Amino acid sequence: MKSIFIILLSLFIAGCSQTIDETDQARASIQESYPNLSIESIKKIDENFFEVIIHDEIFYLSSDYKYFIAGNVINVKTKENITEVSRRSRRLSILENLNTENMIVYKPNKTHYILTIFSDTSCPYCQKLHGELDELIENNIEVRYILFPRFGQNTEAYMQMISIWCSDNQKTALDNVFNDENIKQNTQCDNPLNENLELAQKLSVTGTPMMFTENGSMIPGYQSAKEIIKFLSSL
Repeated sequence: MKSIFIILLSLFIAGCSQTIDETDQARASIQESYPNLSIESIKKIDENFFEVIIHDEIFYLSSDYKYFIAGNVINVKTKENITEVSRRSRRLSILENLNTENMIVYKPNKTHYILTIFSDTSCPYCQKLHGELDELIENNIEVRYILFPRFGQNTEAYMQMISIWCSDNQKTALDNVFNDENIKQNTQCDNPLNENLELAQKLSVTGTPMMFTENGSMIPGYQSAKEIIKFLSSL
């Protein structure tokens, strides 16, 4: 019995060593051609491909180290988008560690779904979506806003969103801005805006509104409240 255990353990260690060797070879083959690339992680996902993460983007390297691929990989038999599954997993690991104290949260009486929204007060479609907020809340959807000035720090929207954050009532201030009402300028408080810009980069947020569900799925751009409710119900 002891000898069988030793054999199995040896096979397991050998298998791990082989995977590590293959990963090292894959990394070396990329860096030989692209020495300036900073590879965050690399792992073998099946007998055909390695998944390579570079600057939060997913790439693939063929198992013979000849082809470096950018784009979605889809399993023809199952029709599963392998790349999107990986993206969703990476997004989820980020979303699960977010601090709601850095968000403006609208809660229903009973939460069935959570929707995290990157929103910009200078974005017309964000304003349109906010106009349908009550319908989302009535359907037990908790809305968590992350204030995200999509054009960066040197913008009026950036300063306006800091004022929203520094106001006595953040939700009222946000409602007023989306209703085209003026609010008191106040930028003298600690705020998460710069952190939000970094977070958006990690989640590949390039436009607004950008929504994320609890399972890491992404809803890009404006969708009506009815479409959002239908999508969440299908998960």
